[in-house]
Amino acid sequence: MITYTLPGHHELRLRMWGTFRRALTQAHIADVSSYGTSAGFRGLAHPGMYGESGFSLEYGVNQKWVIAMDLARDWANGSVVRGYNAQGKYQNILGQASGDWVIAPAIEYNWSPRFGVIAGVTAMFAGHNTGQVISPQVAFNSVF
Repeated sequence: MITYTLPGHHELRLRMWGTFRRALTQAHIADVSSYGTSAGFRGLAHPGMYGESGFSLEYGVNQKWVIAMDLARDWANGSVVRGYNAQGKYQNILGQASGDWVIAPAIEYNWSPRFGVIAGVTAMFAGHNTGQVISPQVAFNSVF
């Protein structure tokens, strides 16, 4: 996290993050599953790698009010499912990859140095194999 003091004693904070996850094991699948298997299927599924990276800007209007904006990129590789269907035929299925961009503007109000509330909206856009979603969000902040 980097914080800059702008003219007029307004703080501008920049945060950047990145995550990367890979499943270490595989799941045993039997019958109908969220991996798209049908009745009688027996096999294994291994989720694909996935991650997120992004940055957040926060601008302190004054000691109580903050304007914030996050921009992030989510991605996921397809899962791999291997096994036998009800007829005994071997299947090796590679799921489709997905990804999207997310923007999340918000406004924060802090009524004391220890407590505040932040409200905003998260909007997914420019996705591949993902839906476009707009989701309102509200959170209570506290520091102890």
